[in-house]
Amino acid sequence: MGKIRRSYFPTFVELKHQGIIRYMSSQYWQAVEKKFQWEDTYSNLPGHVKGVPRGQGFPIKKIFTFLGMTIKGIIGLLIAQLLHLVPYLWQKLIKGEIVFTGTADFGLLTIFAQFNDWNSLDEFNEFFQPWTFFKKPDVAEDWNSDIEFGRQRLTGMNPILIRKCQADDISPSSNFPVTDELVNPFPGQDINLAAAIQANRLYILDFPILNQITTKILEEQLGRYPQSPSCLFYLDDKQQLIPIAIKLQYEPDAEHQAYRQIITHKSPPEDWQAAKVAVASADAAYQGVVSHLLNTHLLIEAFSVSTYRKISPSHILYQLLTPHYFNTLAINNMARNVFLERGGFFDATGALGYYGSRELLNRGYNGYEKVVPKLEFYKLALPYDLKNRDVLDLPNYYYRDDALLMWNAIKDYVTEVLQTRYQTDADVVSDREAQAWKEELMTNGNIYGLLPPERDNQLNSIQALIDIVTNVIFIATAQHAAVNFGQYDYAGWVPNNPFALYQSFSDLFTTNSAKIPLTKRLPNRLETIKQMVLVKVLTMTPPHSSQSLLTLDNPFSDTSAKQVFEKFQQRLQEIETQISQRNSSLSKPYIYLLPSRIPQSIAI
Repeated sequence: MGKIRRSYFPTFVELKHQGIIRYMSSQYWQAVEKKFQWEDTYSNLPGHVKGVPRGQGFPIKKIFTFLGMTIKGIIGLLIAQLLHLVPYLWQKLIKGEIVFTGTADFGLLTIFAQFNDWNSLDEFNEFFQPWTFFKKPDVAEDWNSDIEFGRQRLTGMNPILIRKCQADDISPSSNFPVTDELVNPFPGQDINLAAAIQANRLYILDFPILNQITTKILEEQLGRYPQSPSCLFYLDDKQQLIPIAIKLQYEPDAEHQAYRQIITHKSPPEDWQAAKVAVASADAAYQGVVSHLLNTHLLIEAFSVSTYRKISPSHILYQLLTPHYFNTLAINNMARNVFLERGGFFDATGALGYYGSRELLNRGYNGYEKVVPKLEFYKLALPYDLKNRDVLDLPNYYYRDDALLMWNAIKDYVTEVLQTRYQTDADVVSDREAQAWKEELMTNGNIYGLLPPERDNQLNSIQALIDIVTNVIFIATAQHAAVNFGQYDYAGWVPNNPFALYQSFSDLFTTNSAKIPLTKRLPNRLETIKQMVLVKVLTMTPPHSSQSLLTLDNPFSDTSAKQVFEKFQQRLQEIETQISQRNSSLSKPYIYLLPSRIPQSIAI
């Protein structure tokens, strides 16, 4: 791409040398750094700001919208439960099953504890009535089919983990030794695994990061039973991704040796369904803690704070980046208090509890043994990630297709904006503010792998700056949208993506034992209400959470940069049209990367 004509946009340092104005005083920078103070609460995670700096809080209208949606949702779901309670108690009464044997509570706690359980999956439909304000997710119709299960790995709420299977992944010496004999006869055809690998028809979803993350004692204390499953998928003749084998634990400890068994279509149907739910729940746990919270929210906060601390408001980098930090510090402060603390959502309701969630964050960022590398920023770049997972030729992968459209548009936009300021690599090297920003990210921001090893984290070229900024804006906008806004559509129907499972899976591996019904593994009525309200509120789309990329105001003061922004929005409109046309031919459209639905920032 040819460089556009440079509209010189000087930094404060250059203006000082020109004698136009004086560089920002040391008092100014001291005041800025005092306002945006680093807080070392989690020394092993990306750096975060202390509190919510003045001017960074939620707008009043957004607060009321947020609270209104939460309160309305809770009231609606409680009304649904009240309408269930009356006939429930009546049936108990006429059957003579209400016996007041207790003392202080007259036995009512026993009665209501049973009421909190599900008797059948059909009872989940009670939550989707006109008076509950909750629309039943479309996935409720076929959530338990193998085809739908496979489709969600590509277009669901966590479409970023599926990868092409290699021979070593399922070899006899691997943790997941799948054989032709195990999976065959497969409905409709026999599968030759070696030939399927050569034909690029095998894919895998696995969670070594969850391996032994909780102990048996902790599981019993929490009453929750997270798994670290591996799931093998086969791309059939209709280009549908079908699960064919599941192992529940990556590397079972001494107390779970039976979990080495692999579950397939030849297993009892209730075992196969339970295994798929275990995979979906693990996927939800990873999405909540790593894909969503760590890899978007927490990571972008470090860039946000570094920008505010080291870049002056008239700098092109400041104007380019700060629109994509709107409300991020406020929502992250709330997330740390509501999700991560003792008694928070991860502790009380999540699959892993307080300690397990903290450990998952640590593994996600710093790596785990030899199976999970530490998180390096440059590896999150979309082209690198897709190539690393070897999914560039995976059919019907609409997340990949739409994400690449957005990545390329953002990269071109960033390139042209930065070329209005920098003509040569030397301009970047001599830019005192940009260099201070980079150093701040690596030190106080605790960002690993800002650039690939061959660049030695040196911000010494225009291309290096383009690569960093493109990745930041993509993560803060499109990537966050992809892992956030599908949550209600897929986890609003709780059996499809339960945030936790409440029974052991040992019955699947014990002969002649009673099978635990799926309803007993799922969150009870109270936990279901909490999950539904949470995912409903978290999927509050523009304009309620922020502006979308299509409605964002032009952030630049320079004429040439303004024109680049206008060109960018025109391209986004073209992408909107392109995706909409594709979606019109799909029975289940992929909508999360429509530019009109992508917020300007991580604001919810």
